[in-house]
Amino acid sequence: MARHPQISDENNRNHPADNLDVSARYLVYNIFIAMSGMPEASRLLQNLGENEQILARAVERGWVEVIERRRKSGAMARLVALTDEGRRMARKSLH
Repeated sequence: MARHPQISDENNRNHPADNLDVSARYLVYNIFIAMSGMPEASRLLQNLGENEQILARAVERGWVEVIERRRKSGAMARLVALTDEGRRMARKSLH
């Protein structure tokens, strides 16, 4: 009788890259909800409280863009806005 190969636990573990993608999708979803899906809306990055790796992954995937604006006081403010693809993905997750 032939033996079946054993499936190792390594294949069943979540890989860090997979977890990062899931977190980035969750970030996009939260931004979408916070902005009520408005195309031209943006949020201050400091108000999101997200980790830089998660934000970088969302930017890398083309779901979010980061905009730097100078305030009247001279300080730089970092804003995030969803791209069309980011809004599309967030809408799909609602259905």
